Amino acid sequence: MEQADKTVSRRRGQGKRPNFALSFVLLVIAVLYLPIMLIVLFSFSENNIISFSGDFNFGFGLFPKLLSNGDITAAIGHTVLVAFISSITATVTATMAGVGIVKMRQKQKSSVMALNQLPIINADIVTSLSIVLFFVTLGVTNSGYFKLILAHTLIALPFALLTIMPRLKQLDDNLFDAALDLGATPFRAFITVIVPQLLPAMLNAFLLGFTLSLDDFVITQYNNDGISTISTTVWGAINKGYIPAEFRALTTIIFIAIFCILVIININSKNKKEKNQNG
Repeated sequence: MEQADKTVSRRRGQGKRPNFALSFVLLVIAVLYLPIMLIVLFSFSENNIISFSGDFNFGFGLFPKLLSNGDITAAIGHTVLVAFISSITATVTATMAGVGIVKMRQKQKSSVMALNQLPIINADIVTSLSIVLFFVTLGVTNSGYFKLILAHTLIALPFALLTIMPRLKQLDDNLFDAALDLGATPFRAFITVIVPQLLPAMLNAFLLGFTLSLDDFVITQYNNDGISTISTTVWGAINKGYIPAEFRALTTIIFIAIFCILVIININSKNKKEKNQNG
C-alpha cells in the first residue's frame, strides 16, 4: 500500500514538472517574440508613434512609403547583393575545403576543425578590426563592395563548413573512385557525383550565410567603405534620434523573409533525416 502511494505521489510530481517547464518556455518565447510581434502589428498602422492610444489606422501605407524611400531601397539592394555573393562564395569555398579536409588524417582534421571554430567564438569587434588592419596594411582603401563582401564571406565560411562537413563524412568514397575509373576527370567527378549529394547541405549553408549577412552590423560598420546596408541605415537613423515609421514595414519584411528561410532549412533537414532512415 505504501509502495502504491509513493508511486502515485511520484506520478503527480512528474505531472507538475512538464507544466512548469512549459510555462517557463512560454515565458521565454513571450519575452523574445512579443516585441517583434508588436513591430509587425504596428507596421500595418500609419501612425508615426507606436501607441495603443487613439486610432490604430490600419492599412498598408507604410509599405509604399518604404519603397519610395530612396535611401532605404538602396540599402536593401546593397544588403541583398552582399549577402547573396558572400553566401555563394562561402558555400562553394567550404564545399571544396571540406572535400580536402575529409581526406586528411584524423589529427590533421581535428586541428583544422578546431581552427575553424575560432572565427565563430571570436568577438565580432576583433574580426572587424583585423579585417580593417589587414586592408590598411595592404594599402587597400575605398575598395567598394570588395572589402565588404570579403568580410561577410569570412563570417559565413566557418558556419558553412560546419554545415557541409557532416554530410561529406556520410558519402561513399567508392562512388568518386568509380567515376574516375569510368574515365571522368576529378573535376567532372566532383561536379556530377559529389555535388548532387551535397546540395541539401549546401543549400542550408547558403541560407545560413545569407541570414548571418543580413543580421551583421559590427563588421559591416567597420568595412562598408561608404556602402549603406540595412543595419547601418537603421543605426544612422537611431543616432539622429528619429526612426522613420516605414522602418517598421522593413522590419516586418525581414522577419517574414528570415522565417521563411528557417522553414526551408527545417524542411530540408527533415527530408534528409527521413531519406537517411528510409535508405
